[in-house]
Amino acid sequence: MTDTPQEQLDGFVRAINDLHIATVRAEDARAASEAAANLHSGSGYLNAPMEVLEAFSRAIEIGYAAALQDVRQGRLDADIQGWRPELFDGE
Repeated sequence: MTDTPQEQLDGFVRAINDLHIATVRAEDARAASEAAANLHSGSGYLNAPMEVLEAFSRAIEIGYAAALQDVRQGRLDADIQGWRPELFDGE
């Protein structure tokens, strides 16, 4: 038996919520929320059901928080050195 579209959506929402809990730390929540609001408002994707909009915002927050964690841990790709060489002065 195949899942209904609503069951599939419910599964995606649960997975996003679980990943959000595991990824977005309390100290990053506000910055991640603001970043999501900025990206989301410019997306033009504002007329979807609220459940979809919330999942969309949470997914953006997950990516933002994961990036913050990478920066804190010094996991930067080589492009950053070209864009912001002052971050690497004195190494």
